[in-house]
Amino acid sequence: MVGFKKSTVLGLASLMGVAAMAPVASAQDISPTLLIETAPSDSADYRRMVHVKYLQGNRIQRSFVAYNRTEFKRVDRQISQEVIDNCANGAATSLSEIRRFARDEMGRFKAKRSPETRYFCIKNVRNWTGQNRDKYLDPIFETLPYSVQAF
Repeated sequence: MVGFKKSTVLGLASLMGVAAMAPVASAQDISPTLLIETAPSDSADYRRMVHVKYLQGNRIQRSFVAYNRTEFKRVDRQISQEVIDNCANGAATSLSEIRRFARDEMGRFKAKRSPETRYFCIKNVRNWTGQNRDKYLDPIFETLPYSVQAF
């Protein structure tokens, strides 16, 4: 009986240690700083494109372009330092603003009007990989095709 109690106490202590670490682990699930530009496409085959820039401070760490929702191509496209600074040092774009953009863009898409150039700054979003990445990014990529024959 003593062996049972000892292993039960050790088991509970282990579970409590894991439970105590859970908030720390979830606190680490924070979005990177992303500067996202959506604009009319530079290719006649696509309506619009999305540039995703990972920022580290006031510098671009990595930059990608997407013409569809599943394929991203690494690019070294310049953008004004002022836009980068505004994202790095300014306020983040709210989820409601991103959703409003998605509604407006869907209306432009259905009316066959050209897309507008828009910038979004996503940073310090908690539970990023757990659930918020899709909530923030899906509305931006909404009217892009899912895949293409040649990228």
